[in-house]
Amino acid sequence: MSCPDDQYRWSPTDTRPRTPARLLAGLGVLAVPVLVVGLWFGGTAAGWLTLGIAAAVLGTVVATLPADSRPSRPSGAAPISGTGTGDLVPGARVLVVGGGYVGLVAARALQARLGTAGDGRHRRSGPGRSRASGPIGSVTVVDPQPHMTYQPFLPEAAGGSIAPRHLTVALRRVLDRCDVVTGSVVAVDDARRRAVVSLPDRDTREIPYDVLVIAPGAIARELPVPGLAERARTFRSVGDAAGLRDHVLSRLDAAASIAPTSTAGAERRARLLTFVVVGGGFAGVEVLGELEDLARRAGRQIGVDPSDMRWVLVEAARRIMPEVTEPTAARVHDHLTRRGIEVRVGAGLESALDGRIRLADGATIPTDTVVVAAGTRPHPMLERTDLPLDRTGKIRCSAMLQVVGRSHAFAAGDGAAVPDLARGATLDDEDPEVFTAPTAQHAVRQARVLADNVVAFLDGRPLQPYRHSSAGVLAGLGRRRGVAEIRGRRLLGWPAYAMHRAYHLWAMPTAERKARIVLDWVGSALLGRDPVAPGAVVPAPRQGDDGIEASAGPAPRLSTATRLSETSVSAARSTPQVRDVRESTPPAAVPARTVPQPRTGDVGLGPPAHGRRPIRPR
Repeated sequence: MSCPDDQYRWSPTDTRPRTPARLLAGLGVLAVPVLVVGLWFGGTAAGWLTLGIAAAVLGTVVATLPADSRPSRPSGAAPISGTGTGDLVPGARVLVVGGGYVGLVAARALQARLGTAGDGRHRRSGPGRSRASGPIGSVTVVDPQPHMTYQPFLPEAAGGSIAPRHLTVALRRVLDRCDVVTGSVVAVDDARRRAVVSLPDRDTREIPYDVLVIAPGAIARELPVPGLAERARTFRSVGDAAGLRDHVLSRLDAAASIAPTSTAGAERRARLLTFVVVGGGFAGVEVLGELEDLARRAGRQIGVDPSDMRWVLVEAARRIMPEVTEPTAARVHDHLTRRGIEVRVGAGLESALDGRIRLADGATIPTDTVVVAAGTRPHPMLERTDLPLDRTGKIRCSAMLQVVGRSHAFAAGDGAAVPDLARGATLDDEDPEVFTAPTAQHAVRQARVLADNVVAFLDGRPLQPYRHSSAGVLAGLGRRRGVAEIRGRRLLGWPAYAMHRAYHLWAMPTAERKARIVLDWVGSALLGRDPVAPGAVVPAPRQGDDGIEASAGPAPRLSTATRLSETSVSAARSTPQVRDVRESTPPAAVPARTVPQPRTGDVGLGPPAHGRRPIRPR
């Protein structure tokens, strides 16, 4: 098999060239934790200023690095040939469903092998390349959002340490040689190799493909609790993180404006300052730790005593954090209790009606804030495909990340049931019982193996199985607090917090986003977290608050006109009226202007409104 595109050949698992710029950036990233540890004990203003300057220089160097530099094959290397599990398909059309972490990494690797002709709207041109010159002819990425969100940093965005927009990567900016379609895949007919996409303007588009990469991710799991869907706030997107931060700060502002001089006022203030997080896994513990730290520090500036706040973590299981061992979970439990956080384990929710959380043990918690971080479930879009699913709704995959029975289809991430070879699964097992956990650690590595296997499949080479032995787990518990369990060793405090940040900073795509996040951390450390909530909504009073009754009528409207005194009125009557020259022009001499009416059929508009009077100029 000839390979005319050898200069573009790249495997996502290969080692990148050690250019001086990349070596400088790597040494700078390794030096940041050393500087942080040194300044932790020094704490001088000059030291913090030095750290800020060093971080700014590092961010500038990293941001100026080429984003898509790829190693080339040696000039004397022989072309790759063979007939492994792949099939050589010149000019193959690759469809990537999902623009999350897996989809973004896979598409970046595939576009390096992409020809310049074809349908891609965002493809650069290059001399001497054609669609049939390589195994990949076009790469199409479909996602409802035009950006990728790195979800492990969502708790820090909710806590105000990172700007929410810095957790996103624009798909069209990074995948500039792919066809990026903003829309939702409503159906996949793999027998016909077709996918139906619903576009934002309510139109549909059918996309054909030869190779399918499906990684739609997961959505928040819905608990069958009355009133929870109407009152709870989810935590799966950048909008959720930003809205949750503004919501918490707005409750502090509202509570600071209430004088607890009456029983009703004190009860309303206590309800505003009570925050409940449902779910004791990594997501729930991390968002609780960040929000509690944010509210405690912002409360001092707003005028709310942190001791007046009440934080409650609700977990239906007998312990929190099932991702770690029981001794580590017990240490985290004790740490949260020492911070004044109520940890209720073994207590499921019964209802969330009328602003009150009722638990299975009979406890009632009046609150205005309920955050649900009780796990995820596979994306419901998978049910509208003809791909094989397991009993949990995930796509059945082999260890090579191929869909079972579909050699041209690949899957990874939270929506794929991938056998865990590191925990006892075998390559020959047709019905494995051990699968990889839906964590960021597996998603990062599965994305790279998937991209490598898709390229190998199109080249006709054998595929490589996914195998990863987890070295440990990391989680943040707030500012300078974290928990880590690495090869049996337990860490709690700022060392685990530094490791948590360093690992996810490494996994964050694009050097430009890494630099922005580092600068956010430096600014937060030097200047503190900003307690302003630009998108906050002030809670409206309810029935029973401070004497407000349901039968009370509307409040009287206050007139804004200024009344003239009797003297001014009489003086005005005695003064001869002077007619304005402009009043001599009859209104009919000026043509009337009418407001354009919406037409029936416009997107998002109903039938045209009637009965509006024309607007005349003054």
